[in-house]
Amino acid sequence: MNNRPIALIYVRVSTGRQATTGHSLESQPKILSAAAQKDGYTVKIIRETASGRKAARPQLSSALQMLAEGKAHALYALDIDRLARSTLHLLELANLSKNQGWRLVVVSADVDTSTPAGEMFFTLAAAFAQYESRMISERVLRQHAARRNRGEIWGVNSGPVTELPKNVVDEIFRLNDEGYGASRIARMLEEKCVSTARGGRWAAGTIQGILKSPRARVWRSKQKSSTEVLLQTE
Repeated sequence: MNNRPIALIYVRVSTGRQATTGHSLESQPKILSAAAQKDGYTVKIIRETASGRKAARPQLSSALQMLAEGKAHALYALDIDRLARSTLHLLELANLSKNQGWRLVVVSADVDTSTPAGEMFFTLAAAFAQYESRMISERVLRQHAARRNRGEIWGVNSGPVTELPKNVVDEIFRLNDEGYGASRIARMLEEKCVSTARGGRWAAGTIQGILKSPRARVWRSKQKSSTEVLLQTE
């Protein structure tokens, strides 16, 4: 009777064509199985056809479930990009491995959560992931500042802007200022046979989205300014 622990061999290819032609499918299981068997495991191969950027990977989720339930004891992958979508995703898998008591091995990178070198790798990876996150945040802030300096307003004259005609949007704002709620405004537009941006029916949620948009803030700001000017001239 074989009492050796079980290692899951995770083999991922990106396209259906790779899956059917065997590209990458032959080498991955052989290399990983040899490494796992050398470490004393019985192997079970998990194959998946999915893009590396996809969050939903059913076979990987199934493998992680087996590991969490103690039905397997290690997860082997050939490369980091075969296994994880990003550095952050890899760190999440490493934390699962540590907390649930199973072993994560990435053969080509010589990464193993059960070794001191593996622990050091994930410590460095976490630091780089944090650095990358902060750099992205700062870049986004600089982009927002540059747009403001150019007089651009996101959702008004920059970025995604509603395709509705200005007079329809203004009418929605005006009705709301008069005290009508989103549901009532939607019914009123339906009664007037006003078309939505995509030609469908008006819904309260659509109206709410328009009322909460940056364009609404600009419209109300202009209305306030006009009222103040009117009061000053009276």
